[in-house]
Amino acid sequence: MRGRSAVVAVLAEGAERLVSQAEQADMIELRLDLLSTSHPLETLKALRQATAKPIIATARHKNEGGRFQASEAERRDLLIKAAAYADYVDVELLAEIRDAVISNIAKPAIVSYHDFEAMPDDIELAGIYSRMKQAGAAIAKIAVTPQEKKDNLRILHFLLEADAPLCMIAMGDLGRHMRALAPLYGSALTYAYVAESTAPGQMSLSELCQAMRLLG
Repeated sequence: MRGRSAVVAVLAEGAERLVSQAEQADMIELRLDLLSTSHPLETLKALRQATAKPIIATARHKNEGGRFQASEAERRDLLIKAAAYADYVDVELLAEIRDAVISNIAKPAIVSYHDFEAMPDDIELAGIYSRMKQAGAAIAKIAVTPQEKKDNLRILHFLLEADAPLCMIAMGDLGRHMRALAPLYGSALTYAYVAESTAPGQMSLSELCQAMRLLG
């Protein structure tokens, strides 16, 4: 994706209240899987009323760093219903419900992949990206864990070669600075937390925005 990267503020519990602290963000992600309520759509509705910013609805599977506890059928139904109030819906590339979600929503899909332990090689990255585009991703999101500094360079090169909207995230301490750097190389999105970090190496919204201003 070319053009300015969008800063996404990640919210969960108390989203409709905390959104007032996310003025620096371009978009809001609501992590439905992190809500304690048994009626997560009500929180999404309240958030929709509280902000005009684009909202990403996410109910992350536990295999990819989330806490969604119910069945995949329930997660599928939740994401489909969430599309009525959100502007984007995030569903994992490897999820069995992926195609069912994408085919039953009228909103663009963010198709995501997370590796909290390793950094795929270039052939694997290309394969993941290709499968995301084939699945119908409006934005492909690939979050990986660099093992050495050279991996960060590989991520930046991959972004430069992207031919469709791509968000790349380098998780962990080794990739923390990439949260601010990747947007300069074309990452469509970059994520930050408002109240509590939701991924390894994630910056707070104020930290990220300050770093991006300094980098220009």
